[in-house]
Amino acid sequence: MARSPALWLNARPAGFPALDVALAALMLIVAVASVATGQPYEGSPVFTLPTAVVMGASLAWRRKAPLVTALACAGANLFQSAGAQLPGSLWSLAVLAVAMYSVAAWSKEATAAIGGGVLLGALLASEWLGQGPDYLFLVLVFGGIWLLGRAARIWRARLLEQQLHERDAARLAVAQERLRIARELHDVLGHSMGVIAVQADAAGAALDSSPELAREPLRAINATARGSLAEIRAMLELLRGDDDPISGAPGLAQLGTLLDGSAVAGLPVTLNMAGTLPTVAPAAGLAIYRVVQESLTNVIKHAGPVPTSVSVQPVAGCVQVEVVNGPGAGTQAGTGFGLQGLRERVLLIGGSFEAGTADDGGWRVLAVIPAWGAAPASQLGHEGEAEILQPGGGAE
Repeated sequence: MARSPALWLNARPAGFPALDVALAALMLIVAVASVATGQPYEGSPVFTLPTAVVMGASLAWRRKAPLVTALACAGANLFQSAGAQLPGSLWSLAVLAVAMYSVAAWSKEATAAIGGGVLLGALLASEWLGQGPDYLFLVLVFGGIWLLGRAARIWRARLLEQQLHERDAARLAVAQERLRIARELHDVLGHSMGVIAVQADAAGAALDSSPELAREPLRAINATARGSLAEIRAMLELLRGDDDPISGAPGLAQLGTLLDGSAVAGLPVTLNMAGTLPTVAPAAGLAIYRVVQESLTNVIKHAGPVPTSVSVQPVAGCVQVEVVNGPGAGTQAGTGFGLQGLRERVLLIGGSFEAGTADDGGWRVLAVIPAWGAAPASQLGHEGEAEILQPGGGAE
């Protein structure tokens, strides 16, 4: 099977870049042919042929070991200048220019300075041996080539840094998207599974004594499961599409349905929502919904069917959400992941979040969420900080 040109260009026979090997072979052929034909004649082949071989072949190391190329060209140039004539053919000038550029472009600063200085010194010494007048020309031309090589190295370093930054940004975006999906799934499944677990316990207890009483918990399990599946399907459809996945997510309008589901699960919950609220962005609406949903889930799982109140009120261009439940008999300690997820969600849009023990020994969750999904922390009254406590009977 034929190999693509890219594979040939990126090949490294014996550790040497293929392009460098090809360039060295080409210049070696040209240099030896120039010496063999005497065009131009620069002295005895005893001096010119070794010079041609060393200078041409040294280009194979121009990226692998650029200092070797520079030193080899400098030594060969002096060798021919001392025993014959100063190398002045086009191929020798091309090789010297490539050597100067390579040591500047593919070496660290100190090595580039040493290699460039040695090569330029050898050129000036050869000019002196040949009694030539072109010292300024050599300094300007080969000094400029050295600066061009350094500029190319700096450009490559910046390009590499930009590529690494873009790669890191892409990885961060993927990680953030995974975290967002995990948070959404936790909120949806955590609430529904909590309700289903409570209703399943109630149905199991009723089956032993009064089977007809098990119908209502089973209906609640069915409704909760179907609702969760519908929400997951909607979320997956939004993720597959090109639209903003937050735009179709639940918000303030779905709070009533959420509380009805919790009431069916046996939680005595009341809602106090202000009649006039600021216009809420989808991201803010989703955050409000998730705060209430996770809080009710925690009450069901850790406190049981205790009186719970949900308050949604406007506060200085924001929406304040407060969920308070009375003390319960639950002893299961939570992991804190749910509250941590709420904290991250609220702080991400510029809000504040608190969770801790209420005055009566129950649990209180308070979130202040900017109506448009972003606000300076100084306007929130809590400076964007969240306090999450983990007492016994804790939260998740």
